[in-house]
Amino acid sequence: MTKPRHIFVDLDGVLADFVRAALTLHNRDELLDCWPAGEWNMSKVLDISRGKFWSAIDRQGGAFWESLEVYPWTFEMLDRLRAIAPITIATSPSLDPSCLAGKVRWMQRHLGGSFRDFLIGPSKHLLAKPDVVLIDDRDSNIDAFRKHGGQAVLFPQPWNTNHHIDDRLTYVLSQLSVED
Repeated sequence: MTKPRHIFVDLDGVLADFVRAALTLHNRDELLDCWPAGEWNMSKVLDISRGKFWSAIDRQGGAFWESLEVYPWTFEMLDRLRAIAPITIATSPSLDPSCLAGKVRWMQRHLGGSFRDFLIGPSKHLLAKPDVVLIDDRDSNIDAFRKHGGQAVLFPQPWNTNHHIDDRLTYVLSQLSVED
């Protein structure tokens, strides 16, 4: 990988534990230990409609997003990434407007009250450039970013094709090793 000029980092599933919160909300915590390898579609895993899945989250409002747990690796990873290049959080919102406020409050609570280095929108591939990296847990976001000329690292999680990788931080940093 060439030395990145900038790194975009996804929020949900990389820095914040969206899956645990969604499973808890749907009273299905047991699925954390037996997630079908590589399966992205949570409503399919929960065996409910997409509408039912999202309406339960939307009823919680911004509080759902604001209360997501921080992963154990979050702060070390951000520090290590900042040593490589400037970072920006790139996160996609749900269709509920309160999601935006909840995500901003999460970032300000955990990344500093004056933190503003984020972009919110689903089209992360529009940020792609040869010297820009996206770190994301969704295979399709990684594929689109690469297709549009960017560099990308699929953050290992049970729901993507890197589900077999346990040491997430080491993997991400190894993928960012700069070649001469």
